[in-house]
Amino acid sequence: MKAFSNKLHAKTFIVIGDLMVDAYDMGTVSRISPEAPIPVLDFKNRICVPGGAANVAMNLVGLGNQVELVGLIGDDATGQWLKDYLNKHGVGTKGILSSASRPTTNKVRFATIQQSMLRVDYEDSRPVEDSLTNEMTAYIEQYLQSNQVNGVLVSDYNKGLITYENKSNPFISLFKKIVKLPLLCGADTKKSGTDLSIFSQFDFIKPNLLELEKAVNMKISLTNTLQLACQKFLETSQAKTVLVTLCAEGLYHFNGVLGIHVPTVTANVCDVTGAGDTVFAVVMQSLLNGLSWVDSMRLANMAASVIIESQGTKAISIPELYRRVELIENTQPNYFIS
Repeated sequence: MKAFSNKLHAKTFIVIGDLMVDAYDMGTVSRISPEAPIPVLDFKNRICVPGGAANVAMNLVGLGNQVELVGLIGDDATGQWLKDYLNKHGVGTKGILSSASRPTTNKVRFATIQQSMLRVDYEDSRPVEDSLTNEMTAYIEQYLQSNQVNGVLVSDYNKGLITYENKSNPFISLFKKIVKLPLLCGADTKKSGTDLSIFSQFDFIKPNLLELEKAVNMKISLTNTLQLACQKFLETSQAKTVLVTLCAEGLYHFNGVLGIHVPTVTANVCDVTGAGDTVFAVVMQSLLNGLSWVDSMRLANMAASVIIESQGTKAISIPELYRRVELIENTQPNYFIS
């Protein structure tokens, strides 16, 4: 496996999707409010990190890739912080536009070191104006013509950027074009039902188990109905394959004929936030470097095991991934036996 992991050479990606900031207002709790039976958080500091599609981009950059990010922020301090942070860490931001009519999506969590107490979401999920989406898709087409791009990742949190209801949404026609190019196309989406058809002919779509259940409108048993659910998902979306994140149970890939389950590795779970973004990034880069689906899923599981051991959203790096591979080789050698 070490030989495989050392094959993760740099690639060029476009990441398209909903940009977010994950903020954590940290403090301590030592008393209950006299106004209501609720704890009082004595604020100590705020931690901000990129979320959503921005976190996918950060994971890809952490793995040594060139990344161009396309999405929307608000004309506000949160959006400016995000763009500055991404620039500082090597993410291309020329495809990020701002809007004065909506805020940057900002998820603020109030927490102590031990636990989260409350999350407040500041967002506007109405469809983004055609003038902005037209500018974004035009930029993507220009970037594809000017650069040797290896993969396109769509991180769709249903925040209004990529909408199926609006048949004039330029992303619909853009996706029909890019799936015909020699690129690896993946989507991580919260869409369900016929809306999934916007990702027709993508190489894979990555729902989690709950999203898969919603998409196919059925309760799923990992031992009995998972493959059937995936079959229905592919029939609806017309994607080529589906990759399901199963949380503690690992990953499952189905190509329409064969299903492969790769269990997770042992980890000290602290916070699963952002682990799906890491899985998405690692799988994309692994496949583009010639790894099989099984080995790509193994690497993704190991990367996710690093992420979930930290509190809050975090991006993986090549050194962290290689250290975890070495640890698993030494402590769980049977994990690499097919």
